[in-house]
Amino acid sequence: MILNLKVDLGNGYIHGIASNNQKSFKINIQEGSEIHMVIPEELQVNSKEGSIFFTTEAGYDISLQLSFKKLETDMILIYTDIDTLMKLAKNLPIQMEIK
Repeated sequence: MILNLKVDLGNGYIHGIASNNQKSFKINIQEGSEIHMVIPEELQVNSKEGSIFFTTEAGYDISLQLSFKKLETDMILIYTDIDTLMKLAKNLPIQMEIK
């Protein structure tokens, strides 16, 4: 699944909108003690673990291995390590692929 991103840098986090052809979701990317992604149930991700591949404005690809947690929410929350967050903050992502 590919989502297009329109994000901005906040105070220690990245926030914005993730959208596909059908719907838009708020997205928040921040540092967390456990690397995982909280996703709305309507996004059809059927595994408990997987990868996210970010494409940045500068054309860099940044990957992240994580676990998925489905909740009744309209927002995507990604908790990552500080190194990945800093890479994304320096080169904001414009697209992410969930595998």
